[in-house]
Amino acid sequence: MRRDYYAVLGVGAGATPAQIRRAYQQLARRYSPDVNLWDREAQSLFEEIAEAYRVLSDPTARALYDRQDAAGARARPAMAGEAPRGAGRRGDDLHVPVELAFHQAVTGIAADLVVERLSPCDACGASGARAGASPAPCAHCGGTGAVWVGQGTVPAARRCPVCDGRGERVAEPCPGCRGRGVRPAGAVVHVVIPPGMDSGAQLRVQGEGHGGPYGGPRGDLIVITRVHDDLIFTRKGDNLHCELPITITEATLGARVPVPTVDGGADLVIPPGTQSGQVFRLRARGMPRLSGDGRGDLYVTVRVEIPRGIDTRTQELFRELARLLPDDPRASLTGRDRR
Repeated sequence: MRRDYYAVLGVGAGATPAQIRRAYQQLARRYSPDVNLWDREAQSLFEEIAEAYRVLSDPTARALYDRQDAAGARARPAMAGEAPRGAGRRGDDLHVPVELAFHQAVTGIAADLVVERLSPCDACGASGARAGASPAPCAHCGGTGAVWVGQGTVPAARRCPVCDGRGERVAEPCPGCRGRGVRPAGAVVHVVIPPGMDSGAQLRVQGEGHGGPYGGPRGDLIVITRVHDDLIFTRKGDNLHCELPITITEATLGARVPVPTVDGGADLVIPPGTQSGQVFRLRARGMPRLSGDGRGDLYVTVRVEIPRGIDTRTQELFRELARLLPDDPRASLTGRDRR
């Protein structure tokens, strides 16, 4: 009879993956064939240690190995948080796209999502069997829910494809769910979407996905957001960018001009001599960070608006300014050409 893999590694049934790995490393160094060249008993024990670690280090293989209690392969007390005997596997995650307006991504929203998901069948109580019928042990896996495939010292454990790892088969399936124990049903899930979500970001709501077959636990609901573009702001990470048109007088003399932000309005000080395309930063005026630690910044690019269709009087004023300001901005370029 095969030994208890937990006993082989000297760990309890509730050991964490780190504890299992540490126990295997200690035993492997002690019983390695490289150290015990002529000790056949040590080599045999090392193979058993390797087999135990191979199974217990694989979450799927470990879960299937633990289910063999029902067939009497080994006995142990129920672990805390373990699914009840006969329960099916965990349900699949449900992915739901949600579209958000730009201001909703800034403030966050609470929404009731209408989803279509697999839920336990009421007609059979999630057993998958017709009323009055009882399940029978699966002949393919002998009622263990697992099949062992491969050859050699360490075969691999796989979920039984016939009974889906449950260890039982339904002789007379429920007509409502066709023997699966779950059927499609609509539901409303309340979801709180935090501020700062971006397109493609995912929000996981635990236990609100598809129900598992035969009464298995639900998977998770994965909310995938798509944020609409804004007419004013362009988002780059947690930072926002926008353009601000200013007059030629404001750029020359300086001014205090209002600038839009996601929180309302703010004043931006334009220093004298500001050039078109110059960028100013307003700290903590960008998007809220999903981590909850502060906000991004707002970058404002000023664009000097040149007046069009000016009258004769205004043209004369500009000519007078040209005589008063004889600086040539292209002097460096013409000087380079002469060289």
